[in-house]
Amino acid sequence: MTDTYKGKLTLKKNLWKRIFSEPDEKPVTKSKNEIKNDYIFWRKSIILTSYVAYVVAYLGRKNFSIAMPAMNEQIGISSTDKGIILAIASIIYGIGKFLNGSLADRSNVRAGLPINLILACAFSSSLAFAPWVCKNWLSDHNSIMIYMCVFWGISNWFQSALFPYCAKSLIRWFPNSTRATNWARWSTAHEVGSFLALNSSAYVANAFGKFGFEAMFMVPFAISLVVGTIGFFSLRDRPESLGLPDVEEICGTKLASLTAKEKKEKDEEAKFTYFQILKKYILKNKVMWNLAFIYFCVYVFRTGPVDWMFEILTGDAGKATKAKSLEGLQNIDQSAAFQTSILCIVGALGTYFAPLISEKLFKGRRAPANFWCLFIGAFSVIGMWLGSSHYSPIYSNSLLRNLVIYSSLGIAGFTVCVPQVLVGGICAVESSSKRVASAASGFAGLLGYFGAAFGSTVNGALTEISKAKYNDARLVLIYWGAITLLGAMLCLPLWNVKANKEYSH
Repeated sequence: MTDTYKGKLTLKKNLWKRIFSEPDEKPVTKSKNEIKNDYIFWRKSIILTSYVAYVVAYLGRKNFSIAMPAMNEQIGISSTDKGIILAIASIIYGIGKFLNGSLADRSNVRAGLPINLILACAFSSSLAFAPWVCKNWLSDHNSIMIYMCVFWGISNWFQSALFPYCAKSLIRWFPNSTRATNWARWSTAHEVGSFLALNSSAYVANAFGKFGFEAMFMVPFAISLVVGTIGFFSLRDRPESLGLPDVEEICGTKLASLTAKEKKEKDEEAKFTYFQILKKYILKNKVMWNLAFIYFCVYVFRTGPVDWMFEILTGDAGKATKAKSLEGLQNIDQSAAFQTSILCIVGALGTYFAPLISEKLFKGRRAPANFWCLFIGAFSVIGMWLGSSHYSPIYSNSLLRNLVIYSSLGIAGFTVCVPQVLVGGICAVESSSKRVASAASGFAGLLGYFGAAFGSTVNGALTEISKAKYNDARLVLIYWGAITLLGAMLCLPLWNVKANKEYSH
């Protein structure tokens, strides 16, 4: 190996490290006033950029269901096919969320978040070329399915990296005393992004005429290029990398008193490697496994209505509003899209008020809040059936039917978003160590998206069976209700569990 080659290799490694590796800590040399101003500026910049990035990511992710009528007509994607595609993507997303969580703990948020956002939207935009590819290259159904699964799956891999980087920023830049509130505020980006995707996709398609199908996927990619570029300048990794003290230090907060045994354990843990901490607080943590199985149930109900209610609400087994061609995208039922988006509108409120519900109503205990929300949410499926089935006694009364639809979807959106925030974000992090915080939320997300994958597969099969046998979606709705009740029961063993003392003040 020549000296010149060694030099180039070293330069590449150093460049890679500078861009992607977690930056080194810098000594604190700034005055108290400079530190305060820097914290104010970077907190606002980081949470705003993270929020907008996540909204854009959902624009390129939740448009899939609205595009389904045209995709069905153009490339023959059925409900069962849709379930398989979403299931594979969810598995990839779940695995990616855990592995990318471990990577994010040791990587640079400034580069990781923007690059993964752009790549996620780039691969999702590949679906815009599906009709052309199928017409010119792929003719059989299996090849079409492979194309869809590969590109949508890769997109979901990069999507899975976004949450861990955002979680790391929230943990590092906001103190324990306000983290739950700021986490909840940021988490509304999920619902805002879903709402915008559900309601803008048809309008975008109509605005671009015969290129409407392509535009539904290409427009989010174009937006991601702009937001990703801005993110590289408006994001930073940790306060310490900017020569700022730890967030708890400047806020003057103190950890809850530790016993002599706990102090000894903390001293020993300081010598642990990252993987030893990961093993102790995640892989061998019974509370974490319990939370993960709850999250499995949460995500069956979280992704089910958002991904499938549009098809259920379009009437007559989804046939009435099927787009007949690319030019027929205007036939997409915008009222059904808006009704589905109620899940996101009210869900944003559930997301925002989740910490308040657990802290004020249940005095800091998360499990009772999760239990009651899941228990109540399970029965919202009754309203979904009454508002969507031709056999419902209120179906012919449009005013009453709309009232029931909006009410049931609103209740479902609110109640499922509370445990979504508490279980996968706050509870998972509070039950682990700060050194593996991103991995903890990623581990819960792994089981959550296994739930989404399982749910999508069952949803697709049950939709076809239920349509054929009953001409409505009653089997799917019963399934959602049963899984949600199971999730509520799994909350009972954690009824009095509180946060790890590392997160208590």
